[in-house]
Amino acid sequence: MKTCIAALLLLVCRICFSQVLPTDKPEHPAAYPTESQLRTAIENAAKLAKAEDLDVEIFDAQKVGMTQPLLAARLNVATDTCQIFYNTKPEDGLTQYFETIAPNDLPVLLTAMAVHEVAHCIEYREAYVRKRFDKILPPGFRSDSMTVQGYMGAVKSPTLRTWREALADIASVLYLKQATPNHWLELAKGVAGMRHDLARKWPGHDTSPWLYRVIAAGANEPRNQSLFETAFQLRRLYRPGG
Repeated sequence: MKTCIAALLLLVCRICFSQVLPTDKPEHPAAYPTESQLRTAIENAAKLAKAEDLDVEIFDAQKVGMTQPLLAARLNVATDTCQIFYNTKPEDGLTQYFETIAPNDLPVLLTAMAVHEVAHCIEYREAYVRKRFDKILPPGFRSDSMTVQGYMGAVKSPTLRTWREALADIASVLYLKQATPNHWLELAKGVAGMRHDLARKWPGHDTSPWLYRVIAAGANEPRNQSLFETAFQLRRLYRPGG
């Protein structure tokens, strides 16, 4: 069964951090991320994945024919590993976005982006390996009768697409607060603003209705609980209209 699922579905997700041009730019903005910077970010996020009993493999997207910009991830169900792909080819919009980032903020932001990808893999594992549909489905979806095949169809809906992206972005924000507690608010608001401003281009990635509420509440994380588990809880708690 796992082999079949793996053959049918190795879902790829990407982060669309681009085309937001704040008025104030740093005097010396960051350059487009290099292979070394992206690998380091993924390795940092892999430490969090390891705590969730999930191994991470790193690949050069261009060498395997993947075209997604910057970062992408897929869960290999057969081996239960999170495969994260980096792409150093500059992408229009992304190049402009990184011009708004101060070099000293770039490492933590790149790691937050990699955490975003790990969160996707964790949710895929909950669905395709552990079949915990009550945990991952939004209100309004029946989990008691859901199957893997049914989820594979439902996951294509715009509602579930944004629902999945919300989990990953909330995990990123929680990581920012952990990693830079004195500076996280500015960075998190930047992510939320980016999602809002790009809603027309990538409507499925507009997680700002969640992020603004999570940020306003302080992005609090219970002690002795992983940020991924907290992200699952906050996604449901702060869902729009909830």
